[in-house]
Amino acid sequence: VNGSPSVLWTSLATIYEEKEKDIAAARKVYQRVCREGEYTFRDTDELAQLWAGWVEFELRHESWDTALSVARQSVSNPEPEKRNRVTRGLSRSLRLWGLLLDLEESLGTVQTAKDAYNRVIETKVATPSHILNYASFLAEHKYFEESFNAYERGVELFPFPHPGAKLIWKTYLDSFLTRYEGTKIPRTRELFDRCIEVCPPDQASDFFLSYGSFEEQYGLTKRALAVYEKMCTTLPAEEKFSAYQLFIAKTVKYLGVTATRPLYERAVAALEDEPAAKMCLEFANMETTLGEIERARTALTYGAQLADPRRFPEYWSTWHDFEVESGNEETFREMLRIKRSVQAAFSTVNYNAAEMGAGVPKAEPLSDDKALAEIAAREGVKMNEQPRIGGFVQGKRTQEMKDLEEVERRAAKISRKIEGGGGAVVGGGGDEIDLDDDEEDDDSENAGDQVRVDVETKAIPAAVYGGLAANK
Repeated sequence: VNGSPSVLWTSLATIYEEKEKDIAAARKVYQRVCREGEYTFRDTDELAQLWAGWVEFELRHESWDTALSVARQSVSNPEPEKRNRVTRGLSRSLRLWGLLLDLEESLGTVQTAKDAYNRVIETKVATPSHILNYASFLAEHKYFEESFNAYERGVELFPFPHPGAKLIWKTYLDSFLTRYEGTKIPRTRELFDRCIEVCPPDQASDFFLSYGSFEEQYGLTKRALAVYEKMCTTLPAEEKFSAYQLFIAKTVKYLGVTATRPLYERAVAALEDEPAAKMCLEFANMETTLGEIERARTALTYGAQLADPRRFPEYWSTWHDFEVESGNEETFREMLRIKRSVQAAFSTVNYNAAEMGAGVPKAEPLSDDKALAEIAAREGVKMNEQPRIGGFVQGKRTQEMKDLEEVERRAAKISRKIEGGGGAVVGGGGDEIDLDDDEEDDDSENAGDQVRVDVETKAIPAAVYGGLAANK
């Protein structure tokens, strides 16, 4: 049979056990190798595997006491003459310790099990699962304070950032709350404060939520809100938005909606651009529900500088709908002006398609013309029917400048006056030109255009002149 030395010795014992039906001979094989050291192993795991095989052999034949005794011997210090590198390593074998602890819980007494757990903790061979099993074992036998002491030894043995620290702390706090509920409030607060102080920010959210829930149920509302506030400042940036949402919701529940205004302001100041823009939308929605339209518009205006229209079109569609429902033509135009300025500010920023949400269907908002028409219809204002060009301000035109031919005629008239010397230039700078009255020019031009008609003449009677004729 090919294989490792432990497999070879185990196979030999199995032959005596199954084929020869000689239990004593099989047991003798294990004794020769494990106790008497007939064969020298090179690896501790090989020898530990053979010890574990001996324990399982005794269990198969229901020799409970013998199996427990063999398990205890496997992790005990060897005799000086048999002590070497391989045998010394047996006392730190997780495989043998796990087997012994299971047998102590099921076959031994409470005291022997406690001694075994204490020894594995003292030798620093224990794992987080050993700590949890030990504390659970003590709690099952009503040793609650000793169970909490086991948790204390566990958090000392496995501090953060060890992966098992969070599990030990969480089980510790849950067990303490289950046992004492609200009867030991100061001690519970001390435990939570210790945990939050040493816990890394990226793992602290569960502990903050448990602490806040405890204060809400057994403590003070003020302390609960203080816990949620500390959570908002402690958690990493990617979790702050959810933390502020929870803090605001709890504040609304206990203090009312108006008490959330400073919280929204602090949230907008602490969050990054996109989460801050979302918080501005929630802030504006809250103010709208209270009827504070101007406050809501101010919040939207502030958040606009953080919302790139290419990456966050929902922000602008929300503001668009807000102005359609609650604004007027002036405020709507101001919203469009801000949008153009924000687009220009973000025009030099490049994003890839994944960041911009390529392929995501977007809602189609009302066009600007339709929105203005709805506002005008609601307010009863008659809109100017002249065509508008988006993005430009409509210029003013006087009544005299409407006719293009009139403009050309006046330009030609001024040119003729200047060439003919009819106008006088006042001042050396040529700032003012005095021209004859336009009506006189019109009369002279009209006179030149009249058709000449021949008229017959008659002599005037002398009586008409009277005395004048005599003098003449």
